[in-house]
Amino acid sequence: MSDITPAVYFAEVVPQRFAAAVAGASEEVLAQPELTVTYTIEGEGDQGGVFGLKVSGGSIEFVDGGIENADLQLVMTYDNWRSVAEGDAVEPFIDYFLRRKVEIVKNLRGTVKLELTRSDESLFESVSIFGGQSEPSVTLRMTTDDYRQMLSGELNGQMAFMMGKLRFEGSLPLLMQIGALSG
Repeated sequence: MSDITPAVYFAEVVPQRFAAAVAGASEEVLAQPELTVTYTIEGEGDQGGVFGLKVSGGSIEFVDGGIENADLQLVMTYDNWRSVAEGDAVEPFIDYFLRRKVEIVKNLRGTVKLELTRSDESLFESVSIFGGQSEPSVTLRMTTDDYRQMLSGELNGQMAFMMGKLRFEGSLPLLMQIGALSG
């Protein structure tokens, strides 16, 4: 997958992963409202671009150039995108869909910046913009492993904060709202 471009990834690979993920999904999962996502990959030439995905029921539609007023916009550099694309992580919107979090995503407003430290001490950074709103904003800092555990529900966000595994800067109310996306 090291030679795949973001355009091919979002047009072909992500729809295949989505189809596999929702195969056999319950009616409650499939009956969620439509979810729209726009990815902005910052890079030169075919290493960057803007790509939209629209999920409705068990189907997904690719929209080249993104979706105006998407429920969720994700922004990251090409190198950070590459690390996600080549890893075993599930795309955030697929995870939210499978865990029946679409309503939560659609109701969030604000910007969440992630600064996650990898095991090799390199930094993964991304920005999630909910509801097209830049404010309020919050920055989360933690390790990638702790972040994965928090999203899966293995690590409670409040416990992570009290144990010093989660540091944040910015809007406490937004931080509390995005906590509903974990577990």
